[in-house]
Amino acid sequence: MWPQNHRAGKTLLLVALIATTAALYNPLAQLILASRLLLAVREVAAGDTEKNPGVKETRVERRMGGAKLEGILYEPARSHPRSAVLLIAGVSELGCYHPRLVAMSQTLAEKGFLVLTPDIVMFRQFKVTPAVLDEIAFWYQATRDLAAGRKIEHTGIAGISFSATLGLIVASQPQIRDAVGFVLGIGAYHDLRRCSREWFSSSAVTSEGYYPVRFYAKWILMLAALDLLDSSEDRRLLQQVLRDLLVQQPVTQAPEGLTEQGRRWYCLAVMPENESDPALATAIENYLAPRLYRQLSPGQAAGEVRCPVFLVHGAYDQLIPPTESETLKSTLVHARSYLLISPFLTHTHPLQRTLSWSETSMALLDMIEFFYHFAGVVR
Repeated sequence: MWPQNHRAGKTLLLVALIATTAALYNPLAQLILASRLLLAVREVAAGDTEKNPGVKETRVERRMGGAKLEGILYEPARSHPRSAVLLIAGVSELGCYHPRLVAMSQTLAEKGFLVLTPDIVMFRQFKVTPAVLDEIAFWYQATRDLAAGRKIEHTGIAGISFSATLGLIVASQPQIRDAVGFVLGIGAYHDLRRCSREWFSSSAVTSEGYYPVRFYAKWILMLAALDLLDSSEDRRLLQQVLRDLLVQQPVTQAPEGLTEQGRRWYCLAVMPENESDPALATAIENYLAPRLYRQLSPGQAAGEVRCPVFLVHGAYDQLIPPTESETLKSTLVHARSYLLISPFLTHTHPLQRTLSWSETSMALLDMIEFFYHFAGVVR
């Protein structure tokens, strides 16, 4: 009987050892991946935009109805990823071709992710409409259907700035809600109406010789509301003026032919930050409320999302305050959610000042904890 008991004891010991090792392995693997992601963020924040030889880039083309859509696929050259990310750029003329977004995509791919960045043309034209939600949903499905993604276990949606909230809204859609692995949002909004009031308001002068960051959003909203102008000539001129401002080009002087209404719009676009036109701002808000704000509100979507949600916000964000992500997190009643407010960031760029040792230490610990939870979902 002794040899049988000895063998049984060895078997139980082996089972216990395997179970203990497995219990320790998951946290350790998450911590390793979290550390790798933290280093990746540091590389991107430092402006490292060099091509990565360990990443394969491929142009992807798809047709959505009669429209031809394009994107860029980043995949690890020497491994098979288990997690994929649809990474959506914010509203900018470079879109998915922005050097920092390319760097982020390459870094994520080098760390083992399959990354698809769609070229959303309307964003590169500074157009914001609810139609973009259909395009993001289309690209999410395209990411899951890629041949390179056949071994993918988790496919998530990541968005930057305005797109952060749009990704969350798309993740709540019934046809894909149960398939989305996670949502990652950087610099998200919760209430566009509340944000717009800040963007159009006056404040003390903080930017000598250039416009404040928040004017970027003001100009985009003015573009979306140009149909309020009665004169087609005014609309054409203001469209050009606003685009020049958005890409930081010299702005055309107001011509003599501008109507009184057009001149008032022109003044709103170029006025310094300590001035405002509350009546015109309210008219623009009332115009956009049913056409844009209501349709792009995450209110209902936040209650429908089921996947884990990870929100990152710069503590010194001058465009969308971090309280927006705090409020958004509080509405995610059916999803595990995690929030990182980082003093290393402004809106989507690194902070241009040195933090104290204690600030840096606490911020790094917060980042490690945040990425630890993220690694537990995507590992």
